[in-house]
Amino acid sequence: MKIGLLTYYEGANFGVNLQVYSSSRYLDLLGHEVWVIKYSRDKKEYDYSKYPYKQVKAHSDFIEKKLNLTERLGQDELYGFVKNNNFDVIALGADAIWNKRDKVDLKVYTAQWLKNEDIVAGMKVIGISPAFMGSTYSDLTVEEKESFKAGLLRFTYPNTRDEWTRSVVNREIMGFEYIKKTNPDPVFLLNELCIDKWNPLWDEVQSKKYFIISIPPTFPDKSSMLSWLKKLKQHINIKGYKLIELPMPEGASGFDIFDYTVPYPIDPLQWFLWLKNARGYIGMRFHAVVSCLSAGTPFFSLDIYGNVPRWLDYLNRLGIHRFDRQLNKRSKIRNLLEGSGLEDFRMNGIYVDRLNPKRLIDKLESCDTRKIIDFRDKNIAIFKKNMDEALNGPLSVSNK
Repeated sequence: MKIGLLTYYEGANFGVNLQVYSSSRYLDLLGHEVWVIKYSRDKKEYDYSKYPYKQVKAHSDFIEKKLNLTERLGQDELYGFVKNNNFDVIALGADAIWNKRDKVDLKVYTAQWLKNEDIVAGMKVIGISPAFMGSTYSDLTVEEKESFKAGLLRFTYPNTRDEWTRSVVNREIMGFEYIKKTNPDPVFLLNELCIDKWNPLWDEVQSKKYFIISIPPTFPDKSSMLSWLKKLKQHINIKGYKLIELPMPEGASGFDIFDYTVPYPIDPLQWFLWLKNARGYIGMRFHAVVSCLSAGTPFFSLDIYGNVPRWLDYLNRLGIHRFDRQLNKRSKIRNLLEGSGLEDFRMNGIYVDRLNPKRLIDKLESCDTRKIIDFRDKNIAIFKKNMDEALNGPLSVSNK
């Protein structure tokens, strides 16, 4: 089948690059002809101005080399392009493509530009784990909600990445339980899809002999973070490991304390392999956690997602983090880990300096990696089953 993949693909963002790579490579290995549709609202290149040039080039080189890309298309050109090129399937997702903050993109990623007769003629429209957590659609106008609903009704296999998005879309847009399935993030499959070899660049490091950490350059309380990192490094070094910093696309932390900082440029697959070969990971980003789950690497999430009520914030300041893990339902990492047996491997990232470094490293060292691997394999099985149903099932809404 000829498949057009319409999702986030561009930008200085490891997660964005890896989710589209995982989806396209998986479908390609099934024998399909996969095209990543280079949609951009105004047909301009992604704005990389906030990021270091070397890292910008690593992301742009990655998508050009690893993805089968169409010409760049604006919103008004999508329909004609899809019709003229005889796509059998349009796949929307993964990632937070149902973001209401950009109304034009929301129309595109909910298939509002397709026509009902195209579906009748045989074109399938499927979801690959679309998401938009932490907010609602209650402030959309009646007209916007109706257009959203009309677009989703064109899907022959709707699904979402998480329960939050599924329930909110069903309640506030559809008015009934239209979407019945959640589908795991495609990055769960990355470990079995990645054939690249790790290039550590530093002669003194060996696989599983280091812990890796990512801290944003904008962390609010740098003095407390520096003090905490010194204690963390001390405990890690005493145990015979190195502490390595894996910079974020927007920059390194700026702390001159690590045994090694991975230099730019960092290829997205090498970024994944740094996580795969670590003894453990500590950091804030969603797809870093999914990458660790894919690779079987112990992790501790410094969760920055969702909204924390004032009374929960007060408990966090007192060092009582368990309540936050249980009740912060708007966090996509909480949603990801629910039912995995790994729920205690996260806390609110703002309060990392209140986390005991020794206990943290002991926790990561004693983590039962079988839980990670079992959870990964379960999600991979669900993803593959869903995609088989989506691609090979009947040309009708098939999400029961």
